[in-house]
Amino acid sequence: MINGQTGKTENRQPGLFTGTLIALTGAALWGLNAVVSKYLMARGLDPMWTANFRMITSGLVLLIPAAVKDPRGLFDIWKDRNSVIRLLAIAAFAFGVCQLTYYLSIGYSNAGIASAIQQTAPVYVLIAVILIEHRRPRAVELITLPLVIGGSFLIATHGDAGALAIHPLALVFGLISALCSALYMVLPPPLVRRYGTYETVGWGLFIGGCFLAPFCRLWEFPGGWDIPMAAAMVFIIIPGASMAFGLFLYGASIVGPVRAGVYNLFEPVVAVTASAVLLGQSFHITELLGIACILTGIAILTISKGS
Repeated sequence: MINGQTGKTENRQPGLFTGTLIALTGAALWGLNAVVSKYLMARGLDPMWTANFRMITSGLVLLIPAAVKDPRGLFDIWKDRNSVIRLLAIAAFAFGVCQLTYYLSIGYSNAGIASAIQQTAPVYVLIAVILIEHRRPRAVELITLPLVIGGSFLIATHGDAGALAIHPLALVFGLISALCSALYMVLPPPLVRRYGTYETVGWGLFIGGCFLAPFCRLWEFPGGWDIPMAAAMVFIIIPGASMAFGLFLYGASIVGPVRAGVYNLFEPVVAVTASAVLLGQSFHITELLGIACILTGIAILTISKGS
């Protein structure tokens, strides 16, 4: 569309349906990334090192096309003080601390419990939005969030409430990870809209990876690589991280933080399905029920008018 007063071409923001597909694709790639990462860990790679290496390399992968497209614009984000503060917060907390505390929670419990705790992130997003907008929760929000959070709980724990009787540090680190995951849904979209997805996500991942490097001993490069391991690493760096982060953040900038928080819960659905198909793991009845709850919640939120 051409603006009649300025003569400039206006860029139309994609609609809700397109934004939903983009965000869900990003979440789906995260789910596949979890399955491929599990394969690498089974081959002997340390989870912390793997996550840290993926962050730094995928950040660089995103910054390269950004530099080719606009070499000068690559550093525009560093010229505005408020943008720099937001970017550093994203890198340190939404990327760095989120990954670190998530793996610590796994260490004190297991991946299922840690994932179940982290999936409470949409609750924090919704509470923040309600407080900022000074409003009461909408009926659709009160219906959707219990569905998707309950679905994630069923997938992660098979409905065994007793499994949540865990080490206190597992709960503490898991809740910190969930809070940081909520920041990831809220903080980056303004920078994505202003500077672009590649620039925002690329810098965020790279700086966050540098922040984690001393804790993960990134300089201790593991040996024993072969073609399948190298291919798996390429997958978690490019589709599983660079594309996943970029697509999800771009989708979040379109659909809003509350919907993005719910769409993020599509990740365990894909992870469970891919594990069954690719790794031969069988479904549990509660996993099927959890998948149904999540998809129902996504459908309800998508067709609603609230954001």
